[in-house]
Amino acid sequence: MRKIIVSLAAAGVLVAGAFVATSVASGPADAQTADTETTSPRAEARQEVMAEVLSGLVADGTLTQAQADAVSAAFESKAEELRAEREARREERKAERELIRGFLEDDVISSDELSQLSDDHPLNDPDGPFADAAADGQITREELQEIREERGPRRGHRGLGSGADGASAEDASTANA
Repeated sequence: MRKIIVSLAAAGVLVAGAFVATSVASGPADAQTADTETTSPRAEARQEVMAEVLSGLVADGTLTQAQADAVSAAFESKAEELRAEREARREERKAERELIRGFLEDDVISSDELSQLSDDHPLNDPDGPFADAAADGQITREELQEIREERGPRRGHRGLGSGADGASAEDASTANA
């Protein structure tokens, strides 16, 4: 019976810890923040809950303090790993947006320019929203605007082709990224 209780408690700690790690690491606002590291009140509350659960398990003898510290450190490590991966993806998307801005300087993205994007990029998806526009070998700023209007407004997007430098055209290209 004690083994079952210990197993359930350990599973609970792991589930709670996974919840804490994903909550800390995957908040949508985290990807939008600059280089400042801030912890949200929700993340702090989850960390407190995990610390409380672990200390409770230590108090009742289910875990030793060393085991609780190891679990806590593992979750912190995983959260850091996820943050680093998210930052790398953010930088990749930023580089793609800059590339697309350059493509749109002449108001047309040619097939040669499309080939510079990854095969899994939304503009290269043969079944995606840009497939019909790319069928003739190019995508114009007007076609991007039409697709944008068809898809409806998306939170945080400025609209396609609205800026003189095409600064917002990348929004459609990264909408499915």
